[in-house]
Amino acid sequence: MTMPIDQQIAELKAELANACLTTRERREAKRELEFLIEQDRSDAETGYFADVEGCAAVHAAELAALPF
Repeated sequence: MTMPIDQQIAELKAELANACLTTRERREAKRELEFLIEQDRSDAETGYFADVEGCAAVHAAELAALPF
């Protein structure tokens, strides 16, 4: 089972704050952190739009009756 993205982000932030990393390791960790944050954002947006589409499907008749 994979670790949730928010937990991965928290652990990576803690590592960046507390670990004694080389410049290269720190740069790679920051890249990974940026990737995880973007992935988390993308997953949240996907979930939001799925919810909106589900709501629109449930209320399709009401939405079709709107005058615009």
